[in-house]
Amino acid sequence: MRGGFLSARVVVNAKAMNIVEAIGNVVRHRKATLVYRVREGQNERYEIRAVPVVSGETLRRAVQRALAEVAEEVGLLVCGWCRWGEFVKHGVVLDEFFCDVEGEGGVAGFEEAAGRGIYEAERLILGPCIVEDVGGFLIPPEEGASVLGVGLAPAVEGGRVLCGFDVQFHVRRAPGAQPGAGRGGA
Repeated sequence: MRGGFLSARVVVNAKAMNIVEAIGNVVRHRKATLVYRVREGQNERYEIRAVPVVSGETLRRAVQRALAEVAEEVGLLVCGWCRWGEFVKHGVVLDEFFCDVEGEGGVAGFEEAAGRGIYEAERLILGPCIVEDVGGFLIPPEEGASVLGVGLAPAVEGGRVLCGFDVQFHVRRAPGAQPGAGRGGA
């Protein structure tokens, strides 16, 4: 494998970073199944536990955000979307996604370049932004895979992987949206 590896330990709010989706009023959290070796005196056994994790996509986004900030500080080219923390894949050809290729004719210029070859289209996307190459992009029928591979990160505190999940239940109240609200109705 090419490239280098980086290992780091940081303290982050894993609960906020690993929320997957809301189903009704219940919020599920991302989890992974890990195998643990448990020692009790002279005996050893293995247990399977589901533990909370932070997704690799969330970590990749955090790296892209930090890269965009550092690149801008040192004067490297960063497109408007990456500067705002919105990392689009350019798979859908919309005017707003190609605002940084205006000198090349915007969407029309991009489509013309893509017609000449995928490498011309890549040049238009990667030219005005250093971050685009790290996060990857999707220009049908080709895909520029991310050069940053990030796996799941289990929640660790004090050198131990945390186990357990808290159920979160959210109650939303919008009186203006209810029939008869504010008119003495039930």
